Amino acid sequence: MKKLILAFGILLGSITGFSQLDSLKEGFSQQFAVDFYYSYDFNEPFNHNRPDFLYQYNKHNQMSINMALADFSYVKGKMSANIGLNFGDFPSANMAHERQLLNALYEANVNYRFTEDLELTVGMFSSHMGFESALSFDNLLTSHSLASEWTSYYLAGAKLGYKPFKKWYFSFTIANGNQNITESDANTNKAIGGQITFTPNDKLTINYSNLYSNDAPDSTAVFVFYNNFYITYSPLEKLDLVAGFDYAFADNRVTNTQSELFVGSFLARYYVFDKWAVAGRFEAYNDPDGIYMSPVAGKFEVLSYSGGLEYFATDNIKFKLEGRAFSNTSPIFRYDQGVNQANLGGVAYIANNSNILFSVQAKF
Repeated sequence: MKKLILAFGILLGSITGFSQLDSLKEGFSQQFAVDFYYSYDFNEPFNHNRPDFLYQYNKHNQMSINMALADFSYVKGKMSANIGLNFGDFPSANMAHERQLLNALYEANVNYRFTEDLELTVGMFSSHMGFESALSFDNLLTSHSLASEWTSYYLAGAKLGYKPFKKWYFSFTIANGNQNITESDANTNKAIGGQITFTPNDKLTINYSNLYSNDAPDSTAVFVFYNNFYITYSPLEKLDLVAGFDYAFADNRVTNTQSELFVGSFLARYYVFDKWAVAGRFEAYNDPDGIYMSPVAGKFEVLSYSGGLEYFATDNIKFKLEGRAFSNTSPIFRYDQGVNQANLGGVAYIANNSNILFSVQAKF
């Protein structure tokens, strides 16, 4: 169990490039993962789609695959190559904007290590933003935090990583926009981002990351400067804590208006027995001007509460159960009760949404 907690800390430290090259032997390696789930949304959406701000576990009342992954790596000397393929409800939703076939990619990159302290990664790679992995298996709770859902899971471009000291890591990234493998004809702006990670010991990680990008066409550009700060801490062998704060500033070049976004997150997981853990999460997501969230009715000022139970059947297989609730200051959640209300004369919206989620996960 201690090894699992340590691995979690290393993952959230986001020093994946160096730690991976340090640990892998030369030659081929592979990783496979699959995540089966069933989710029930108590608002009963008639089309089986959960609220559109959720990319992970986004189907209601059906058994499905959230994500299946096959990832391959080859290491030779100072160079490594990585390619991964994924499919399921999550990549289908998260990568729907990508060109055909590209939306099956999980990663596709080449990494070259110039020295013990300096490396360059080129291609499609995991984003430096956020404290959660795209794989739920690696996270404290089953579902992903709202902060993770609305920051990039991946970027495509080049990333320079520098680790001058054992406890410090720095990176600079230039990418084809915010979570875009290829540029669109209408948007030619690059995204740029940086990261600073401080890991004084194997119990504590402090991280600051940012990304400056424009997701709109050049003619209607809205540049967003997104800042992500988090701390992961394991004060006890059985206890993991995460606290995060996000702040974004948007500048609309057409209307000459500015907007702000605030996100606060707190997560905890405790191992009550060797193979059993309980977890909880509280989130506050405030995007009143619709930088990312633009509900049909009202503003997006959401509080979210989650509670989960986790069972480690083996080191490679987990069973997870989670309940999650959302509440907003105004009615923004569609309330269908299993029927297309639009056919009955109007769509009803309420200020609350809740669901229960069961997941079986394997990672080898």
